[in-house]
Amino acid sequence: MSRPYRFALIGCGFFAQNHLQAWAEMPDVELVATCDINPDSAAAAAETFGGTPYTDAAELFAKEEFDFVDIATTPPTHRMMVELAAQHKVAAICQKPLAWDIDDAQAMVRAMADADLPFMVHENFRFQYPMRKVKEVLDSGVIGRPFFGRISFRTAHDVYSAQPWCMDAERMIIADVSVHQFDLTRFFLGEPDRLFTEAIRVNPKIKGEDVATIVLGLPGATCIVDTSYESSSDHSTYPQTFVTIEGTDGTVTLGPDYHLQVVSPAGVHEEQLVIPEHSWASEPWNCIQDSVVNVQHHWIHCLETGQTPETSGADTLRVLDLTLGAYQSLDTGEPYRVGSML
Repeated sequence: MSRPYRFALIGCGFFAQNHLQAWAEMPDVELVATCDINPDSAAAAAETFGGTPYTDAAELFAKEEFDFVDIATTPPTHRMMVELAAQHKVAAICQKPLAWDIDDAQAMVRAMADADLPFMVHENFRFQYPMRKVKEVLDSGVIGRPFFGRISFRTAHDVYSAQPWCMDAERMIIADVSVHQFDLTRFFLGEPDRLFTEAIRVNPKIKGEDVATIVLGLPGATCIVDTSYESSSDHSTYPQTFVTIEGTDGTVTLGPDYHLQVVSPAGVHEEQLVIPEHSWASEPWNCIQDSVVNVQHHWIHCLETGQTPETSGADTLRVLDLTLGAYQSLDTGEPYRVGSML
C-alpha cells in the first residue's frame, strides 16, 4: 500500500500492551482507534499510542474506517467481534484461544471466508525466535525423520496476579498453555490423529487443572506435551518452553535459557540463542514480546502479498479441536480421535 495500514485495537488489557508496543515500532501501520469496556483502559492506550478511544465495538466499526482490527479481548467475546469485522468488510487478527467451543470458532471462520477477508489467530509460540531455530534444524534434515517429541512448560511463577481469570476458570492450564504446545507439535511434527490426557489440580485455591500431560499420536511419531504451574526449581525459567525432538539420525534440544543443541552424524553443535532486542521489551518476557512483533510482521506480510497466514482461522480450528479433545479425553478417561469435532 502507498499508505500505512490503518487498524483498531479492541481490548486494551494485560497482554494487549505487548500488541500496542509491537505495532508502535512498525512504520507500515497506523492506530486509528482503541476500544475497551473499561473507558480508562481505552483512553490510556489512545493517549499513549494514538487513535480515538471507544467503549463500544459496534460504535467503533460504525464511525471509523480502517483496514484491519486486532482483537485482544477474552474468548467469549471473540465471535461477536469477528462477526462485526466481517459485516463491515474488515480483515481481522484475533487472540487465542479462538473460542471455547467449536461451533463459535467455525462460525467465525465461515463469516470471514464468506466475506473473503484475511483472518489470522494470534498464536505466538511458533513465532518465538527459538522455535523458528528448532524448525530450521528440522527442515534441514540433519536429524533425519523425527519420531519422538517432548514440549514442556513447567514453572511455579505466580500467573494469577496478572491473569486473575485463571483462578476461577474450570478449564485452565490446557486452555492457557497447552494450546500453544499443541500448535508447536503440529509445527514441528505434523498433524496428530489421537491423544490421551491426564491432568490434576494441585493448588487448592483454583478451580481448574494446573498440571497436565497429553500424549499425542502422529503417523510414525509420538509427542508428549507437559504443562505445570506448580513446578518449583532453584532457577526460574518462566516463561520458557523446552523442546526435544528425536529423529532417525539425531536429536535437537532447546533447553533452559535458550540453549540449543543439535546432535547429528556431523557431531554436536551447541548454540546460546540470543533473543532479538526491542526497546520496550524486558526479561523474562522478551522472548514472548519478540514473538508478538514476529506475529504482527507476518500478518502485514500476508495482507501485502495475499498469502494465507500460518495460523489462519481455518488452520487454528485444528488447534482448538486438539484443545477441546484434550478435555474430552480428561472427562471420559479415553483417548480422543483427533478431528472428531470438525
